[in-house]
Formats: sequence, structure tokens, C-alpha cells
Amino acid sequence: MARYIRSSWQKTGKKSLDPKLTQQVFSTGSIMLVRYVYEPGLNFPEHSHPQEQVTMVEEGKLEFEIDGEKIVLNEGDICAIGPNIPHSTAVGKERAIAISIFTPVKEDIIIKPKS
Repeated sequence: MARYIRSSWQKTGKKSLDPKLTQQVFSTGSIMLVRYVYEPGLNFPEHSHPQEQVTMVEEGKLEFEIDGEKIVLNEGDICAIGPNIPHSTAVGKERAIAISIFTPVKEDIIIKPKS
């Protein structure tokens, strides 16, 4: 890897995954950051993946269900989810923005738009 990689969310392309969810991906090859913008009313279905995930809420709040337990993350909260743990995400009446860090990096963690 180069000595450093500099970028910004303003320069990073956006993918619409759903009318209520967009993502931006920044990866170094060994760690990946994904910026999600969740619009009000989103209910992202339960899923799991082999990567460890750390989510930091920048704006708003997210409601997670992690392995059957419901938790609410408010602005500034951080949550780590272990590999292969089932989880889902819901957003209430206000937009939320969060950064999720995934390791190890694998292409299958990048959520694909609905067909």
C-alpha cells in the first residue's frame, strides 16, 4: 500500500441500494469503510456476513436487531458486531447517517442494488 491514501466522501461515488438507502465505499484493500445514508422508514432485512463490523452513527439514530436483541444507536454511538452474527437495521422518522468498518475486506460485503 502507498504511504497514505487521501480521499473524501464528496469525491466518493454513491450507489443507491434502495430508494431509502445509499452507500459510499472506501477501501485500502485490508480494511473497508462504508458510509450509509438511511432515509426515514427504511427496514433493512436480517443478514450476516463473515466480516467483523463496527458501526458509528454520525447523525440520527439506528435501530438494530442483533441476534434477536433490539438496540438503539444514537448519534455518536458505536457498536461492534462479530462475524456471522445475524442483524437487521431500521430507521425511524428521521434520516440517519452511519459509517461502518468491515474487516477483512471482501467484495461480497458491498451491498448490491436490488435487481
